[in-house]
Amino acid sequence: MRKVAVAILAAFCCICAGAQDVKVSADSSVLRFPGDRSGIVRFANKLRQCKNYPDLGVTILHIGGSHVQAGWFSSRMRHNFDSLGHYPAGGRAYIFPYPLAGTNFDRSYRVGYSGEWIGSLSSNPNRKMPVRPDYGITGIAAYTSDTCACFSLKLPREVNGIHILGKGSGNEVVPYVIAGSDTIRCKRDPFIKGFVAEFSTELDSIVVEPRLKDGEYFMVTGILPEEAPGGVRYVSTGVNGARTTTWTERCPEFERELNQVRPDLVILGLGINDSACPPEDFNPERFKSNYRKLLKIILEQSPDCGFIFITNNDSWRWHRRRMVHNDNSTAVRKAMYELAGEYNGAVWDLFELMGGNGSAEAWREAGLMKNDRLHFTREGYELLGDLLYTALMRECE
Repeated sequence: MRKVAVAILAAFCCICAGAQDVKVSADSSVLRFPGDRSGIVRFANKLRQCKNYPDLGVTILHIGGSHVQAGWFSSRMRHNFDSLGHYPAGGRAYIFPYPLAGTNFDRSYRVGYSGEWIGSLSSNPNRKMPVRPDYGITGIAAYTSDTCACFSLKLPREVNGIHILGKGSGNEVVPYVIAGSDTIRCKRDPFIKGFVAEFSTELDSIVVEPRLKDGEYFMVTGILPEEAPGGVRYVSTGVNGARTTTWTERCPEFERELNQVRPDLVILGLGINDSACPPEDFNPERFKSNYRKLLKIILEQSPDCGFIFITNNDSWRWHRRRMVHNDNSTAVRKAMYELAGEYNGAVWDLFELMGGNGSAEAWREAGLMKNDRLHFTREGYELLGDLLYTALMRECE
C-alpha cells in the first residue's frame, strides 16, 4: 500500500510543479465514515477473497454524469486494480457504441458504424428521436431506420457472446451478428429487453447488422458482453448532464439490467447537475429524497452492497450564456455526509481534497481542469482515479 501511495504522490508532484496553489497528496485522500464502516468492510472482505480466489469475483458500479461518461476516471480505476493492486482483472459489463449517438467516450474500446443514426441521452432527450427509448443502465439510446445501418465493436478482451439491449419496430426485426466466420441471427433475450448471440469461439471483434427493410427501425440502448466470470469487474455508467433522478425517472429498464451485475460496491458521483442553479433554488431535502429513491433500487438488487459518495468538485455553472461560480457545493457536501451516515456508506470528499471553495481556478491553471472550471482534463480525471483508488485501498488492504 505504501508503494502505491508513494508512486501516486510522485506522479502528482510532477503534474503540479508549476502550480503552487494546488496542494494535494495521496496521504490526504481518505474515505470518511459519518456512520459505521459495515458497508465498506463487507466489500473489503470480498475483495480480499477475490485476490486469493479469482473465480469468486467482485463487482464495482461507478455511476455519475459527464465525469463518468468521459471514461478517463473509471478507466484509471480499472488500470489501478490491475497494475497496482495486481487484482485479477474482470470484465467491464455494460458499454455503449457512443459514436452512434454522436457523443464522447473514453475509447478504451473501438466503435465503427455506417448509415444514419439518431442519438438521445436520458438526461436531455432528443426531441427528434422518432420513437421513445426504453433507456436502461447506460442512460443513452441510438435509433436507425437506415436499411444499410450497422456498427462494429473491437473489445479490450475476448468474449463468448453478446447481449444487444434495445428493440425493433416489430417481432420480425432481429439483428444479426458477424462473429468471425459465423453469421448469427440473434435470439430474444430471456432476461433483459433486447437480443442475445452466442459465439462458437471467443473473440474480441464483431459487427452488428439490424438488416432493416423499408419502414422498419432498430434501437440500441446498450451492449452487455458475455465475459468470463471472476476477477474485479468495474462497471461504469455515466450520462452527460445526469441528475439523481435520471435513472429513477427516465430509465425504465435500469432495475432489470442492474440485476445482471448486482454490485458489491457502488460509487456515486451524482450531484453536480442537481446543484447547477442559484443557491435559493437548491433544495437539500429534495436532493436527498431523490438519492434515496436511487439507493432503494440498488439495494433491492444488491442488499449487502456498500456505498461511496463523491462530493461535488468545486465548479462553475452556466448562467445566461456565461459561467459563474457554483455556490452549492457546500450544501451538496453536507447532504452527502448525511446520506452516508444514513446508509452506513463512505464519503470521498473531493471538494475538500481540491482545496474547497474557489479551488477550481487553481486546478485549471495546473492543467487539471478545463477552461469551463467544471470538467477535468484527462490528466485531472486520471489523477482522481489514482487518489480514489488510494483512499479505497486504505480500507481494503
